[in-house]
Amino acid sequence: MGKQNYRESIEKDRQAISVANPAAPSRRAARNSAKNPPKKKKSVLLPTLFSLLILIPVTILIYVIVFYQPDDTITTRAANNEVSIETNTPPETPIVPAVVAEDQEEQKAAEQKAAEQKAAEQKAAEEKAAEEKAVAAKAAEQKAAEQKAAEQKAAEQKAAEERAAAEKAAEEKAAAEKQAAQQKEEAEKQPEQPLQGSKTYVVKPQETLYRIAVNNYGAAGAAEAVEKIKQANGLSSNSISVGQTLILP
Repeated sequence: MGKQNYRESIEKDRQAISVANPAAPSRRAARNSAKNPPKKKKSVLLPTLFSLLILIPVTILIYVIVFYQPDDTITTRAANNEVSIETNTPPETPIVPAVVAEDQEEQKAAEQKAAEQKAAEQKAAEEKAAEEKAVAAKAAEQKAAEQKAAEQKAAEQKAAEERAAAEKAAEEKAAAEKQAAQQKEEAEKQPEQPLQGSKTYVVKPQETLYRIAVNNYGAAGAAEAVEKIKQANGLSSNSISVGQTLILP
């Protein structure tokens, strides 16, 4: 059976060569063509189907081993040459791979660190605000104390000035009263009769001892006359009062 097919194939090839090349080939070429028949082209469909038939079960097996988690109760039934698998267990939480779990832990740690940092920053800001508030309150308190001390010092100074003015006025008043009393006493002590060669003179308003000396003794000897009038009347100063009687030597 194989030889017959082989011969038929050779005959077909020979006929094709004859049609393509009308010139008769040489014997040597004929022998070579007989010895080396053309190779048949292999079909690609069968290997492809074979590979798919092998690859599909392998893929399913890998999926079942790696990803599928079988349950304790599995119901298998065949219907219309089809196989269906039903599971009667509640859905379980998928197993998180180690990489995902590690990423979640890192994210959780980063979030916790960020929260702690935020809380620390907020605490520092609150402490800083409280410190600034305390400093401002202390500065305001110090300023109020300084202002109060300045006001108190000004009041004390004003009171001291008023007290000094009152004391000065009282002293001046006492001195004036004392001088008036002395002048009155001196006037009362004057002799009723003037000395021989002297005369009396009653002091008029707005007159001074110097003017009286000028009017009675002249401007040339007024200064000496003032001393004589003071000595004659027992005066210690040039102060005189209206209505006072003076002895003019």
